[in-house]
Amino acid sequence: MIDRSSTDTTPREIVCLEHQGSFLYAEVIQTVVSRQRTWVRPLFLQLTTQSSEELSDTTQGLCAYRLQNCADLVWPSQFFRPALDDEVLPFLMQMHTDKPQEQEEPGVVSERDRKAHQALRHLIQQVWQAFPDAFSG
Repeated sequence: MIDRSSTDTTPREIVCLEHQGSFLYAEVIQTVVSRQRTWVRPLFLQLTTQSSEELSDTTQGLCAYRLQNCADLVWPSQFFRPALDDEVLPFLMQMHTDKPQEQEEPGVVSERDRKAHQALRHLIQQVWQAFPDAFSG
């Protein structure tokens, strides 16, 4: 793991958490310097198809999920790096040009959102298991 704790992030900046072929892009809400934590709002998750066989929306060995309905994370700052423009712009453009998803019944989670939540949970568990010391105390 690369120690990125010295990287200063600012609100609204887009950062990336990278782990074993998975890339979580998130918007910084706040950085808590004293606790070395960053509060982020997940935007999208990019996975290689090797990370999961059942993922949809595959393009050239990659799969991407929009995470607009996922919960915010407060995560150790050392895992984040500033996202590069050429990484983020295609996703942001797609988010703004895609047709809005049809409205589901209130309280009903769409299949797409369920898969996105599942993929995010899987990434979180992988990082927790790989770096338990980063989450202690």
